[in-house]
Amino acid sequence: MKRRLMLTFMVVFFSNGYTFASEPLDYYIISSQAQPFQIETDGSSHRGIVTDIVKAVFDDSQYEINYHTYPFNRMIDKLDARENPNWVTYGSPSWGNIQSVNLSEEPIYNVKHVLLSSGKKPFEFKTIDDLYGKAVVLLIGFEYPNLEPYIKQGKLNEIRVKDYSAAFRVLNRAPGDTVFVEMESRIKYNLNEQKLNFDDYQMQDFGSVITNYPIHLAFDPKMDPKLQSFINQRLAQMKDDGQLDDIVQRYL
Repeated sequence: MKRRLMLTFMVVFFSNGYTFASEPLDYYIISSQAQPFQIETDGSSHRGIVTDIVKAVFDDSQYEINYHTYPFNRMIDKLDARENPNWVTYGSPSWGNIQSVNLSEEPIYNVKHVLLSSGKKPFEFKTIDDLYGKAVVLLIGFEYPNLEPYIKQGKLNEIRVKDYSAAFRVLNRAPGDTVFVEMESRIKYNLNEQKLNFDDYQMQDFGSVITNYPIHLAFDPKMDPKLQSFINQRLAQMKDDGQLDDIVQRYL
């Protein structure tokens, strides 16, 4: 009789949807500036190269992703303060902030920077000297250590904008006098999203100034070693079975 009651309890327990408690995983997103790595709409509808990879890492695991979306500078403050331990975002060893301190063993993408200008007054870029006297359009919040010496010396003028729409507007208003320095993947994605004609712009490789570098998942510097080991193992599996490449190709 006791055994029958226990079996009945177990059937009721699981049929009512009871499960073991999940563990939170706090994932940080840059609002409006990180497409196609992180794409969000009003703090929801999360997707993008990094976001899809994070989702795949924790698919069918005990971890439940909590999404946190902030402007870039505020996000960095939140990460530094460790308001939520064991956080995840993305970063690179080339960056000089909290996003470069503790990175995944596997890179998830290789970044290439380009120079975008108006096609109305094309010019040939070979060295940084070709930009002297021009205004360089850069995104607010991001650091560009390779350009800082030239800006401080007054050889380059600096225009900071909040998003890609503003950057494209500046190029169109001042053709020949302005250039936009940014990741190739981000520029192409945002030109497509805004239904702008690629032929109206001139895109040139900027690798002689900002060399290509890898993007990784970035972790809380004090992340639980077991959690970090789990993420690294999953990324290695995803690389081996081609899932990482498949995710990247969705957005390129």
